[in-house]
Amino acid sequence: MKFHRLEKALITGAFFIACLFSTAAYSSPTYSQSKPSCSSFAATETASIRYIHDGDTVFLNDNRKVRLIGIDTPELARRKKNKYSPEQPFARDARDFARDLIRQYGKRVQLMPGIEKADRYQRELFHIQLSDGSLLQSRLLQAGLAIAYTVPPNQKLSSCYQKNEQFARHKQSKIWAHPKYQPISVDKLNSSNKGFHIISGKVRHIGESKKAFWLNFYGKFSVRINKRDMKYFHTPLQQLLEKEIVVRGWLRHYKNKAQLSLRHPSAMRLPKH
Repeated sequence: MKFHRLEKALITGAFFIACLFSTAAYSSPTYSQSKPSCSSFAATETASIRYIHDGDTVFLNDNRKVRLIGIDTPELARRKKNKYSPEQPFARDARDFARDLIRQYGKRVQLMPGIEKADRYQRELFHIQLSDGSLLQSRLLQAGLAIAYTVPPNQKLSSCYQKNEQFARHKQSKIWAHPKYQPISVDKLNSSNKGFHIISGKVRHIGESKKAFWLNFYGKFSVRINKRDMKYFHTPLQQLLEKEIVVRGWLRHYKNKAQLSLRHPSAMRLPKH
């Protein structure tokens, strides 16, 4: 890949205006000692929750299965097609915390859908507001029982959810005091590192394939950004060259190299933020 092709691609399209910005655009929101409130909420319907499956998945009284937008909570143990996945740290805590909130504030909730209405598992996608006006997502994040994770195009409230998470991270609450959720240096990655991870390292090279850009780190690790998601990245990728950054997502291994797909810039930050 010749660099002039990458440079041309990066400065075309709507995001070329952001050339005046610095890598500070990838930093986390400024920390606040008070719990951030996500007040921008336009409910489209009222519903009743029948059952909390886990921290980020609920069933409504009409049997709809709902996945909470903007967060991810630790997974409970499960078996699928003869494959067993063990329970992740704080999975039951997240589920029980959500159940306690529903018991406290009632089963009637307000729902705000995402632009994308359902995920690949046919779960409907919603932000959920409790009767006291708070969001279920925010409460889980502030308690340190969820991570903020944006899947475009459902990026509404993404910035606020990041602030909710940072509130818990600053206090080292629950998952943020656990080794699994501490950044792993690229040079310490191996084939046993699977599933969700937070990874730190320095970007050595930016490559391009037919459908994606690649952040190649020093070491056997790379980050894939699909070209269709580049409209969400308002700072040119070349500004990340030789920078130490922290990324988060789900790892896979291919040809003895760890890879991670990144869909939104909120999954990328500078190490000290």
